[in-house]
Amino acid sequence: MGLPLVALLAALAAASPPDAAAAEAAAVHPDPAHLAELRARALALRLWEDPGWIRLGHWRRTADGGWKSEVDGSAFFRALFGKTNPQAELDATLRAFFDDRPVADELSDAQCRYPARFAFLAVKLGVDLARLPPRRCPRLEAFLDRVRPRSVTLVFSSYYLNNPASAFGHTFLRLNKEREAGKGRASELLDYGVDYAATATTGNAILYAFRGLFGLFEGHWSHMAYYYKVRQYADAESRDLWEYDLDLTDGEVAMLTGHLWELGATYFQYWYLDENCSYHVLVALEAAAPRLSLVDHVGRAVVLPSDTVLALFENPGLVRRVQYRPSIRTQFEARLARLSPEGLDAVAALDADPSAPLPRSSPDAQAAVLDAAVDHLDVRHERELVVGKAPEAARARQLLLERRSALGVVSPPLEIAPPRERAPELGHGSFRLGAAGGASSRDGPLAVVDVRLALHDLGDPPPGYPLLSQIEFLPTRVRLLTREGTLQLDESWFVRILSLNDVSRFDLRPSWRARLGATTVRDAACASCVAGQAELGGGFTTAALLRVLDLYAGADASFEGSPRLSGISGAPVRLGVGPGGLARLRLGSVAAVIVDARWRWLPGAEPDRTYELRGTLRVHLAREVSLALEARRTPAADEATAGVLGYF
Repeated sequence: MGLPLVALLAALAAASPPDAAAAEAAAVHPDPAHLAELRARALALRLWEDPGWIRLGHWRRTADGGWKSEVDGSAFFRALFGKTNPQAELDATLRAFFDDRPVADELSDAQCRYPARFAFLAVKLGVDLARLPPRRCPRLEAFLDRVRPRSVTLVFSSYYLNNPASAFGHTFLRLNKEREAGKGRASELLDYGVDYAATATTGNAILYAFRGLFGLFEGHWSHMAYYYKVRQYADAESRDLWEYDLDLTDGEVAMLTGHLWELGATYFQYWYLDENCSYHVLVALEAAAPRLSLVDHVGRAVVLPSDTVLALFENPGLVRRVQYRPSIRTQFEARLARLSPEGLDAVAALDADPSAPLPRSSPDAQAAVLDAAVDHLDVRHERELVVGKAPEAARARQLLLERRSALGVVSPPLEIAPPRERAPELGHGSFRLGAAGGASSRDGPLAVVDVRLALHDLGDPPPGYPLLSQIEFLPTRVRLLTREGTLQLDESWFVRILSLNDVSRFDLRPSWRARLGATTVRDAACASCVAGQAELGGGFTTAALLRVLDLYAGADASFEGSPRLSGISGAPVRLGVGPGGLARLRLGSVAAVIVDARWRWLPGAEPDRTYELRGTLRVHLAREVSLALEARRTPAADEATAGVLGYF
């Protein structure tokens, strides 16, 4: 009999070599006296209160001072009331380790089911392996042989507004086969990504959001080769990846691997805002390395992937190195930047006809054109190519690759410098709180309070966030009219999104914006009544004019409803359609000026048109503090405010 893998895990957790002789001499039957000894030691140590045990069971304090585990799969617990009783679960686990009855399923055996628990208890209680029943765990052995973990990396996949599940970004873990991740960027693709995600039961974005917000999905851990994750995020969705190599000991890496195995056979209720991928990644790391403090550095109401990254840096020395893996779109744009005008024309011609002639230039220059053409085809059709739904694109790609191979030259590696100003760890806190004072031409002096749970708008400090994207969750503004002494809701949005796309000859994707929530109506339809509103718009953007100016022009459609609203034929609802535009002047990372305009035709309503013109100046004093000046004109009033915004 070889050395049991659970013994190896226990030894790694203890940072000492395993006692192979003791393991080989393991008793054929368990020793009940040793079980009694271990239970007595656990009782004397009150081991169920140890932070390491509490974290392995994912228990959290309840309002009445008790305990409740966040794990929702009942099979995760050995004790009948293990979900709420860490002491009972510890005792039941110890007894299960000594149970030598045959089992039909490997996961029914405690030693095979709980390698991280086994390692923890073996170290804390001094388990004598020779007095335990011998166990072989083929599935666990196969898992460990497959991943062969020697180090761990946390991966941040950048924001993807076209998918509600990833609009705020995504984080997952990578188990590396090398101690020093990054020695071979290509070889890392054979490492294993370990991901926590909702098991979605609907493809409807609205239903997905509803079920995710109220914990109606099951969340599961899974693992797959890292190249699948790269293909999913960096290629199919054109999302840059930021990789954070973690400074964990060999024992902590082993404990994390064992605990991820334990979690892979259970489930959690998936809560989109807090108990999500980001939260559970941090909890798993804390369970493996109790010395870390991660969850305490993220929000309670909302936990975002960017907050996960910031929490890593709250533990000095935890991040050994930061690496950047550009998406296929970033690679394509880098290739374009190196081409001559003639080369750009050739790429455009190859897009239309993959057999189009190449420029009369050197083989190296022709290779650069073909490389760019292949990347552009991947950008446009990657998702369809993966599932075989783009046969014409597949044939075009094959022809381009054959022409590229015929040149007989090797292109130099495409080196893309990490855009350090976009690194997530440089970003401001996702929660924003603001206070301002000002005046309205109709209401007189006023005070304003701004609250936003998450995440970023175009006027916020730019480091760490996409330059042309905005997503906000629950931004709310309340006004105090000091002359009347009344409190008034100005606006409160469930979500507010803006996705700008810089139009070019190789990228004609439209920009779009949407918002859903409630706002005060500021025209004659109803004087300062609050109406629910849904708005969706689209258009086109040209970005970085003179390197500082972004311009968007488009059209919007909106729906509003309020009992006090004079809408369509006197009904309490109205539709609005009309042009909209936005201009942003970027003054580096110090300040931004934004002008946002909306005009609406309101068919069948009285009045039959309305508008809003808003101008904003933000001056960033630090990552956590900005000054904000704002002016707004509507049919009802003009107003201006000045205040301060804090990011937490």
